[in-house]
Amino acid sequence: MAVVLRTQDHAAADRRAFWQDVVCDSFVPVHVKPLTDEPFHGRIQADRLGAVQIAEVVADPSQVDRTPRLITRSDAEFLLVGVIQGGSALIQQDGREAELHPGDIACYDTTRPYTLVCHEGFSMLEFMLPHRLTHLDSGQTGEVTATRFSATEGVGALVSPFLTRLAKRPRDYADSAESLARTTGDLLATMFAERCTRPSRDDAHAVRRTTFLRIRAYIDQNLGDPDLSPAQIAKAHHISLRYAQKLFAEEQTTITAWIRQRRLEGCRRDLTGPFAAGRTVASTAARWGLLDPAHFSRVFKSAYGLSPVDYRAAHSEK
Repeated sequence: MAVVLRTQDHAAADRRAFWQDVVCDSFVPVHVKPLTDEPFHGRIQADRLGAVQIAEVVADPSQVDRTPRLITRSDAEFLLVGVIQGGSALIQQDGREAELHPGDIACYDTTRPYTLVCHEGFSMLEFMLPHRLTHLDSGQTGEVTATRFSATEGVGALVSPFLTRLAKRPRDYADSAESLARTTGDLLATMFAERCTRPSRDDAHAVRRTTFLRIRAYIDQNLGDPDLSPAQIAKAHHISLRYAQKLFAEEQTTITAWIRQRRLEGCRRDLTGPFAAGRTVASTAARWGLLDPAHFSRVFKSAYGLSPVDYRAAHSEK
């Protein structure tokens, strides 16, 4: 059930201290500084969807700072994704800043200092995700933090309404919470990869990282193609096969192993999902580009310790 916390339920003299505690408890330790001398008004409605924490924040003008000292007190490793609903906001992190208006999206990482400034009353949807859901670690998020993603163009035009609808009625999707949490992470990863197509050509590391993120997004979008191969992927990105293989070697894996892992993850989700009973194991595998049932059964058992049939049965018994 959603939790609603409001400053209006407290005496005017206590509201600022209450709001400070509420914001820290809802997210991570931060300093909150109201930007008006008037009695402060703020409300947070918080809920969860699987591994994703969702909150709607409505408040008077204020500034939020996550400082190095506060980071040492909390080792929380999350990505915060904000979608402005009303008013405006300025997010600063990693030497960049992004000004957001209704519908715009931006993210910031709790493992590094950031500042969020709202000079007017605002409302914002906040999504707090573990790094793993977006397929990024804290060392990689610096490429997309404090960057504005528009609600009217690119992948942001798909992500913004999706996140908004999800946040308004998360309980409507409780039966699909884990699946939708993963979908949220996948959509954000795709949006981030789109923005990473513009590094400076003289920054070799940025070029490699950008290409790697784009390839990962491309793989996720084409897992159902049984002909998906390292050579096809390299050609689609106008790079040599050797270079593509080197990118994955830097991550201690191979293109083939990555494709197999992502396909098996998709199959595992489907075998335990709401439509599992209506699909055969073979059709589930084929949906993810695995057309040889015997081969699929072997690699699935190697990865998860049970055959696909036994895995589904074990889950159904719980």
